[in-house]
Amino acid sequence: MLKTRLDLDRIHAARRVIDPIFLHTPMYQCDALGRRLGCTVSIKLETANPVRSFKARGTELVASLLTEQGRTAVVCASAGNLGQALSWSGRRRGLDVTVVASRRAPVAKHDRP
Repeated sequence: MLKTRLDLDRIHAARRVIDPIFLHTPMYQCDALGRRLGCTVSIKLETANPVRSFKARGTELVASLLTEQGRTAVVCASAGNLGQALSWSGRRRGLDVTVVASRRAPVAKHDRP
């Protein structure tokens, strides 16, 4: 039998620490695509959350685990959504977050708080 790290207890535990704003992202049915594929197609509108990305679900969990361990800071390398999401999640939990980004990253990524 295939063993994975996925299990319902871990999923339920993660759900308890992830801000509901990321769990209740609006979903819409895409009828045109569904007709072409012969199935129901749902599209999750991730740009409707404060980070504008699905990445915050993971960073919410990581930031929560770090604070539970008594950590006070975290560093990541990202010129995009991961860095933005970790900054958002870390700030909420009092973590000092350092994001290392390439100088070649789009200006909009550097300027986003």
